[in-house]
Amino acid sequence: MLFIECPFCHKQVFRLWYPFHRARHTALLPDGQMTDHITVAEHERYMGSLEGVPQVYYHPACGEETGMPEEIIRSYLANPFLYGDQTFCTGCNDYVAEAEVFWAETGQNLEEYKQQLQQAYLQRYGQPPPRPHI
Repeated sequence: MLFIECPFCHKQVFRLWYPFHRARHTALLPDGQMTDHITVAEHERYMGSLEGVPQVYYHPACGEETGMPEEIIRSYLANPFLYGDQTFCTGCNDYVAEAEVFWAETGQNLEEYKQQLQQAYLQRYGQPPPRPHI
């Protein structure tokens, strides 16, 4: 395979140039967050209503809330296996364990929420989707 689909921008990138391309997406912003995050391609994202879907989480350790971008929400709803076990906290300016944060709307732990989405996915499809090339 000469080209790789970038899981950040979804462009085809020449395999040998991909490490440099990826570095631009993963460069840290002044607040400590990566420039871009992996998503599923726009046409593969969850297209339904986000009414009732939690979008803001609370980190008790710092007392701050962080809003999750819509493209991330729609990506993990389509593929709950896409992300690791950390999320960015705007109060700490760092990535923290999902187990440490709770949805502001429901009080549910993010780790538990993701596990429920993963179980539902497995019941529906039988196995997790293939991991993107990172």
